[in-house]
Amino acid sequence: MDNSTTDPPVDGNFLKVAQAGDAVLVQIHGLGNMFLAPALQSFVESEINAGLANFVIDLQYCGGLDSTFMGTFIGLSTMVKNKFGWFCLVNVSEDNRRLLKMLGVMHMVSINDQPFPGPDGATTILNPTADPYVRQKQIHSAHRFLMEADPANKERFGPFIKALEEELADIPTILPPAPRNKGNGEPKST
Repeated sequence: MDNSTTDPPVDGNFLKVAQAGDAVLVQIHGLGNMFLAPALQSFVESEINAGLANFVIDLQYCGGLDSTFMGTFIGLSTMVKNKFGWFCLVNVSEDNRRLLKMLGVMHMVSINDQPFPGPDGATTILNPTADPYVRQKQIHSAHRFLMEADPANKERFGPFIKALEEELADIPTILPPAPRNKGNGEPKST
């Protein structure tokens, strides 16, 4: 589902993305939270699949970060490094820096304190993800990364992750229909 637009959402939480030199620039506007994290994840994955590997996450307009968003940073940073690219945060406020340090993200994600140029051209706005299942999967994945990043996070998030895994296990898996033979419309036998 495409959640890009030219208009920011009413609540003020959105991503603004653009090309900036040899990198993709992602500006976080409002709160970097569990509603916005799946949009960030999906966008970076699609850019990697398109052959791009360098990402700058600009927190200049970011009023705060929740644990899901910070865990998403860890997962994306690892993914980008595995593609021989780079992933860094810029314009990190002291409050956001404190949050990143508290959960051990500072050891896993690069922070660049140097100014970074703005977008080269047009920007696109990505809105928060509306799908609750996608959001739950993102919350789970992000918190697993946080638990791996810092042993203290196992105590912080362990019970939460266990409860979330139980909740996710209760959601039925919808399987695609079985493939059919082209000739007679009957399912293929194995």
